[in-house]
Amino acid sequence: MKKIVLLLAFVLALAVGCASSDVRLTQDEIYNKFKSIASLDKSLAQAKENEVDVFAPEGFVEARDRLTESIEFARKGDEGQAERKARKGLKILKKAETDAENAKQFMWEVNGYRERARKAGATELFNKEYENVERMLREACVLFEHGKINEAKDCRPALLNTYGKLEIRALEEGTLGFAKAAFEQAKYIDADDYAPKTFQLARKELNLAMSTLQMDPANIDKANEHAELSSALAKKACQIADLARVFERRKYSREDVLLWYWQQLTKINEPFEDELNFEQPNRMVIRSLHDKINSLVESQHIAENIRKGYEEKERRDRIAKQKFEYVQALFNSREAQVYRKGDNVLISAHGFYFPSGGSEILAQNFELLNKIISAIRQFPGSRLEISGHTDAIGDEKTNLPLSRKRAENIAKFLVKVGNFKSADIITKGYGESRPVASNKNAEGRAKNRRIEMMIFND
Repeated sequence: MKKIVLLLAFVLALAVGCASSDVRLTQDEIYNKFKSIASLDKSLAQAKENEVDVFAPEGFVEARDRLTESIEFARKGDEGQAERKARKGLKILKKAETDAENAKQFMWEVNGYRERARKAGATELFNKEYENVERMLREACVLFEHGKINEAKDCRPALLNTYGKLEIRALEEGTLGFAKAAFEQAKYIDADDYAPKTFQLARKELNLAMSTLQMDPANIDKANEHAELSSALAKKACQIADLARVFERRKYSREDVLLWYWQQLTKINEPFEDELNFEQPNRMVIRSLHDKINSLVESQHIAENIRKGYEEKERRDRIAKQKFEYVQALFNSREAQVYRKGDNVLISAHGFYFPSGGSEILAQNFELLNKIISAIRQFPGSRLEISGHTDAIGDEKTNLPLSRKRAENIAKFLVKVGNFKSADIITKGYGESRPVASNKNAEGRAKNRRIEMMIFND
């Protein structure tokens, strides 16, 4: 009996131990732990935005399946398999993205009709029919993925025809439909009696929209233009009819109408200090009000431009400061000092090593030169002045040409290795004439032996 009890206790402890070790990671924990899985998930989301799932559907689905598998392996604790599946998915997705781009080029005309159908509102108005033609497009793209070019090509006429029909139907029920509805509303409230000129113009534009589509279904933009104008005119006719009815109900005389009109102008003029002078001709009253509003708008534009200019200056200053701080952080105190002079940046590099009396660039200077190249690249389109300086050891006749030669060699290196334009670089040599420290001690002389690079951004 004791043996049975002990056996049961052992089995129970083992079960509890196994259960406690089976700690499954959440999806967020998996993404934090496995960068390749997170990268695949993010890449799939971006690929879907680029419609890779439409133009390379099999590759997209296969990459998505690898993501599902990698997450499952990660939850089981099989890190090796999780990483392999994720990397495989990324590789598959990269190929799918290339296939999708090729399919878009192959189906460029179909895609054009598709975009026009979507723009016309076919996705909302005829969702079922639109999904059917999308399925046809995916099937054609699968053929393209498999290299069956001729079979994929045979699908194009049906796709063009279906997307084209959806576009026309959407236009007729969309922009053209709104125009028809607006016109019918105007007709219903007898706008043709109260605003006959505006009503007839709305009718004319509606007829032009319909005839444009009938004669040339591809001329959608022109049809839309006429339909939108018809809709606007029909709504205007309705507004005129509504206002005319108000005057009718209140039994306004012509004088009452004009007094009401002056009252409206007076309300518009209220924000201004002076009053409108209705003793002058109406055109002068309107011109006066027009000039006031124009002046107000202009002053607002000026204020807005000043604000934008200030914001732009702040933005440029912020970027310039960030670039300066980046350049400053590139160099340690043994290599160079960096100074900001307005928009320009000066790099005073005292960390160069030249052999005594020599100007050739030695390999030990390459690290510092690479940092200088990185610094200059922060300022595309800038001009560069490179100047050489020496200490006071030796005579001026030797130091002056030596400093110039060192500056020239630095410039040649920047052109050859950094790919900077030689036309944007000038070189100068100052010898010992511009010391920045005392020449009486070794430390000061080391600071005086320098190459300065002024980066001009103004």
